[in-house]
Amino acid sequence: MLEIYLLEQLSAFYECGTLSAAAERLNLSQPSLSRSMQKLEDILGVRLFERQKNRIRLNQTGIVAA
Repeated sequence: MLEIYLLEQLSAFYECGTLSAAAERLNLSQPSLSRSMQKLEDILGVRLFERQKNRIRLNQTGIVAA
């Protein structure tokens, strides 16, 4: 089931541009926010992010979802 907080976190990531800035804005730890974004991808069944070593950014699908 899709929970609204996951979409709020995705929106914060989109607006802030980085996972750490979004986590700070939401008063969450960065690992917690990262797990939430992975959960959102699992629920939706699509990849929303491009992950590289020490970097995560929205892909085109993630931008549309945000």
